[in-house]
Amino acid sequence: MIPVSKFFTVQDPSNALLSYTQKGIDFFEKIGQFSKEKAAIEEEFSTKLKNLAKKYAKKSEEEDEVLKSVSYINSFNSYLQQLDQIAGKHHAAAESTREDIVSYVSSKTCQLRSSRKNAINDLKTINDILEDQINEMWKSGKFYSKSYKEAENAYQKFYKADKNLEISRLELEKARTHANTRNEICEKSKNDYSRTVSNTNLERKKYHDELLPVIFSRLKEVDKECIGDMRHVLQKLITVDECLAEGIGNCRLKMQNSINRIDSEADAQLVLDSVEATIEKPTSFDIEDLGDPKDCDSRASDSIDGKQRVEVAISSYHVLKSPNKKKIIRNFLGMREKESEVPRESESPKEAYTDNSKPPQVRLSCLRSKIKNMEKQLEQAVQGREGITRLQKAYYANPQHGNPAACTEPLISYAKKIETLNTNIQNLKEFYTLLEMSVEGMPTERSFGGRDTPDTTRSVSGCSTNLSSLRTHEDGISGEKGMSSGDDSAKQILRQFLSSPKRLLSSPRTPKSGQKPISTTPIRRKNDISSPVLRSSFSGVIRKTPVSNSVISSPHRSVSSPMKIDKSEMLVTVLFKFETSSAETMSISPGEELYIQEGDNGDGWTRARKKKGQEVGFVPTSYLQFPGLSTAITPP
Repeated sequence: MIPVSKFFTVQDPSNALLSYTQKGIDFFEKIGQFSKEKAAIEEEFSTKLKNLAKKYAKKSEEEDEVLKSVSYINSFNSYLQQLDQIAGKHHAAAESTREDIVSYVSSKTCQLRSSRKNAINDLKTINDILEDQINEMWKSGKFYSKSYKEAENAYQKFYKADKNLEISRLELEKARTHANTRNEICEKSKNDYSRTVSNTNLERKKYHDELLPVIFSRLKEVDKECIGDMRHVLQKLITVDECLAEGIGNCRLKMQNSINRIDSEADAQLVLDSVEATIEKPTSFDIEDLGDPKDCDSRASDSIDGKQRVEVAISSYHVLKSPNKKKIIRNFLGMREKESEVPRESESPKEAYTDNSKPPQVRLSCLRSKIKNMEKQLEQAVQGREGITRLQKAYYANPQHGNPAACTEPLISYAKKIETLNTNIQNLKEFYTLLEMSVEGMPTERSFGGRDTPDTTRSVSGCSTNLSSLRTHEDGISGEKGMSSGDDSAKQILRQFLSSPKRLLSSPRTPKSGQKPISTTPIRRKNDISSPVLRSSFSGVIRKTPVSNSVISSPHRSVSSPMKIDKSEMLVTVLFKFETSSAETMSISPGEELYIQEGDNGDGWTRARKKKGQEVGFVPTSYLQFPGLSTAITPP
């Protein structure tokens, strides 16, 4: 008979199919590992790129005011800003890959392995059933073969006994009965074997025609699902890369636009003007008449001869060629001295006046340097006073080392010097603040992370108010007999505001008894706030500006006061175009509809979400039309 092992050869193709399915799942898991490593590389690149941008942006912020005003510095700062945006997009791509793709591959891998394992278990079950049936058939065939041989031997013995005449009839009959019995057993085993073979054939047919195709179809579905998931994951990777490339393309377009704004002529002229402002224009040489040489006898008693007179004149001309350093610095600051070159201890800023012909950036830079130098002098004076105080204490403790009374005069001198320096520093800071207010009225791009967006917190007459306040302060400084009461009040408010760390906000009030209301608007300091996220973290300067009745009666909202907006999403309309300037802001166009996410807290910024595109960011509050307002709000 044919060995049973040759009937059961289905294991080879099924094992091959299982192997292919396992390889597909392993390859799918390999794609997930690739996505994970790709996300790690994207995140590392994002971190390095962001650190690089911050490093050079910090260096750019350390430049002086003149360099910050040139276009190539602003373009480079814009380039660094967009580079930081590109780093953020790489980080977002890494997060998207890690959250959407890697986790998806991990979950789908577990699901595919579970489906494959269930199919393998079912295949093993039907294989065991078929194998048991074949083993039963093999046993039945073996028993039938044994019965057949026994019956054949019994008949051979019977035929031999029948031919033997010497055997008795009883023995012959016994041999016939034994042969018939064996024949019946053989027939019965044959019938059992035949039935078992039929059942086995039916089971094999059912196995190959019904059960095995179902298992193979399940494995096929597993393999098909695995391949489909691979396609889906690769498509997701391409989508992430396309979004990243699109974002990088927009950033590079903005980089190109900022580079195109570089004006070499204007930059060179600005630097030249700042340098020329520091040059002291020399006075004309005067002719010194030494007299008539014929009268030399009459000047014999003179202690200085003609040669010495010429040398003295030449030396005086040489002195004129080298102007005093302090005088150059004061002229560089835009200030002149009235009588003496060195100011007295009691001299105040009232005795100096400003030169409006100097560029504002140059005056700001020089004022800042002057304030720093005076602060250093103040620190040295404080340290000197502390040293004299310790020395006086040592003299009191040990009089043999010195006289303590000798330290009184230096202490008084240091006290006067410290008081004078404090007064001068405070006056210079006030003048610097007002000058900076006038410079802020000019729309110039600042350094990376600075204010390059429209100042939405200005009132209706913002820029003119700055200039008028500056002129008022300068007129007060240049006066000979003190300031007016209004200037003293403004100066007092300015000092209170500078000494207070809190932010002062107020809204225009209704005028009473014909008096003009005062509109107070906080002015942002450029180094104090760089983005709308840093809300209420700066201190500014109060500007006092008379507001006309027409302005008060207009429906225009004061952007300096906090706007009460419902926390639920309110639909507003964009009135004016605004270009994004940082990672927290977003660009808007007229006519767009936005949902309010966070109301105005008094700093002029509102957090909103676009109705189309789902983009979220900060926008100027004055650029929006709210449902309660029927008249358009003019941009600041």
